[in-house]
Amino acid sequence: MKMVKLIFLFFFCFILTGCDQSANNEVDYEDDVKPLIETTKEGKVQGSCNVIETKSTCVDFVGEVFSEDRMKLSCAEGKFSWDACPYSDLGGCQAMPNTITESIIWSYDYGGEPISVEEAGYAAQACNNTGVGKWVVPADLLKK
Repeated sequence: MKMVKLIFLFFFCFILTGCDQSANNEVDYEDDVKPLIETTKEGKVQGSCNVIETKSTCVDFVGEVFSEDRMKLSCAEGKFSWDACPYSDLGGCQAMPNTITESIIWSYDYGGEPISVEEAGYAAQACNNTGVGKWVVPADLLKK
């Protein structure tokens, strides 16, 4: 069940990052897709949404697409902060790395729904198999 919640959180975050389709469901590459895959220059956290107390996760909003309003809207159930999430030894799913829509959903072994090492392994597999994400640990981010 926790795996389903992690995957749902990942896709929910992805949807709120600007993957909005027009009313006729046509997607134009130049207008809709290309801006989402542009690379970022800094890779610096814009803000975060901490839901560790209830969901044992925290989302770092990294990409330039994240305005204050968008971040706060995405964080209705959590605690918004301009700081990064606390790093987790378990790691997190880095969605859309090096793009303007990059985010990282960190998993924790404490809080409202603690995630075990085994569950983190399954979450890592799910993240890596999405095609738009990769599982990272804090040391991976320090290599940049």
